[in-house]
Amino acid sequence: MNHHPEDWGRRVVERALEFAEHSWTASDKNVLHGIDEDGCPVETPDETWQGEMMACGWWKPGEVNVGVPYGWGNASTIEAFDAGIRSGKYAGNVPEKKGGRASRHTVGVDCSGLLTICWELPRRISTREIPDYASVIECVDDIRQGEVFAKVGSHVMFFVAFLDAEGQDAVIVDATRTEGRVSRRKVSVPDLLARGYKIYRRN
Repeated sequence: MNHHPEDWGRRVVERALEFAEHSWTASDKNVLHGIDEDGCPVETPDETWQGEMMACGWWKPGEVNVGVPYGWGNASTIEAFDAGIRSGKYAGNVPEKKGGRASRHTVGVDCSGLLTICWELPRRISTREIPDYASVIECVDDIRQGEVFAKVGSHVMFFVAFLDAEGQDAVIVDATRTEGRVSRRKVSVPDLLARGYKIYRRN
């Protein structure tokens, strides 16, 4: 199957933006700062979150929130996220330390979970497995919508568009612990490349 025509890339970006723009309303039962019933640590990125490393608490119970929360180890579709919120699952999980088990009592997406959904991969993958499903594009000018900037084993973000003719700044969509949610934002392309990010195209 050819995975990189323009319409495919446009659909990928549209799916990613749905997560960044999704509106939802939580209640107090979707909040947890502590240990779930399976012994997994959960820190929902709601307004009461008091992490030592980051200040990403943002969503509020009883109000309309925008953006699917970051959930460590999660790959919830929007439908599964909404159903989980209604059933009382915890909205997102931003543990202070990466690693450890994902809580089955949380809903949300992390960066590789978002990739799994938007690229319609056959199973949930980690960022370490991106080279198994994609090839490196050497020239920045060749990047297309729906392709990704990725640092294997660390992070992945979807390319949306360049903001200038020189390709210095780009709009991306990703799920980050620092934002605590899926968001659309601006990045410096030379900075990403200097930090070890590469461009990947779905095989």
